[in-house]
Amino acid sequence: MKNEKVTIEIWSDVVCPFCYVGKKKIEKAIRKLQVEDVVKIEWKSYQLDPNFPADSSVLYYPYLSKRIGYSEDQLKVMGQNLVQSGLRYCVNFNFDSAKVCNTLDLHRLITWSKQYNLSSNLKEAFMHAYFTDGTDLSVDATVLDIVENVGLSRTEAESVLNSNAYESDVTESINKANQLQVTGVPHFIINGNQRISGAQEDVVFERAIMGAVNQVRRDINLESGETCEPDSNCVLD
Repeated sequence: MKNEKVTIEIWSDVVCPFCYVGKKKIEKAIRKLQVEDVVKIEWKSYQLDPNFPADSSVLYYPYLSKRIGYSEDQLKVMGQNLVQSGLRYCVNFNFDSAKVCNTLDLHRLITWSKQYNLSSNLKEAFMHAYFTDGTDLSVDATVLDIVENVGLSRTEAESVLNSNAYESDVTESINKANQLQVTGVPHFIINGNQRISGAQEDVVFERAIMGAVNQVRRDINLESGETCEPDSNCVLD
């Protein structure tokens, strides 16, 4: 049996604004094409700053200014285009309040939530908390509140945080990205072969998804059923 689903693997980081917009774009494309029953999204881990100190945070603009060398005023001007882009997808970027943190534990929790089919919900909740609410996601109690609000077990999530569970999954995902020469996120791979880098225009996602869906449907139609062979009696057992 050939694959009856279109699988979209998405490498992204919770603290990446283009990843948030990219998430919204691909979800919008899936809804517009009405192919929710045919498309499966798999979230893959990626860390933009894996060396950021754990259990700490710093405001977005001072962090970015130190990291890339632009002044905070320059960054705020540059960020306005992204703010406007976000609004078109119901994303309210509030960079003044965003607090950068190490995202390893967030990725571990997203990976854990896959077994409950709530990884997209948790990913969305973390991104909204970070970019819109200015939530400090380096604080375990705050993270657990978000997990609970999504409908997941706070107790289970706390056990994950207090262990190294799913860390190997996160590492494997990041290593896979390196093998694929992914140099930036978001990065999308559709059915293992078609790649889209960055939060492209909506039509790019729509065309790619529709092409993959049509291919899957063609493959299903070509599946073999019961047939009569030229030299057989076509007797039903």
